[in-house]
Amino acid sequence: MSLPAYTAPLRLRPAIGWQPPALDEQAVDLLYDEAVAVSRDQRRGYSQPTLRVHLRAADLDPMFGPQATQRAALPDPEPWLRQLAAAMLECMTGVRAPSQIARWVSPLVLERVNRRNVIARRRGAHPIAPPRVRKVHVCEPDDGVAEASIVVHHQGRVRALALRLVGVDGRWMVTAMELG
Repeated sequence: MSLPAYTAPLRLRPAIGWQPPALDEQAVDLLYDEAVAVSRDQRRGYSQPTLRVHLRAADLDPMFGPQATQRAALPDPEPWLRQLAAAMLECMTGVRAPSQIARWVSPLVLERVNRRNVIARRRGAHPIAPPRVRKVHVCEPDDGVAEASIVVHHQGRVRALALRLVGVDGRWMVTAMELG
């Protein structure tokens, strides 16, 4: 068997149409906004199985929205704070679902607790022992407002938890939280 004779040199030509078609500016903006939102949520570790709704204060009807409650109509905050502080710490360590405390905390506090819950579950952290509330100190700077400093024994450490409570619809609601 003989090889065919080599007749002409091989020529390379560029392929035509290998690049995708150009997008208009609106499509590029939409794709960029989606990519930024996805990366922001991934960075934040945000994971919530329910629809996330933000209500602006301008959209709320003052007659049908949350109503401020005077101190005389509210229960003593100290025993309630003992239970809530332990529940919040359990939520932050991934033992309890943050949705269990959603009724008693503001949306901003719930988001912070949820973020810490996601991080703890992702790390696979298991608490050494359940949190124990050692001491609760409550002061009331205004009618229907209480500020509490709580000393807890949590994950082998003594920590401080500061909460601000506001009377809303006949119950206490946590509107600010700091964990030290």
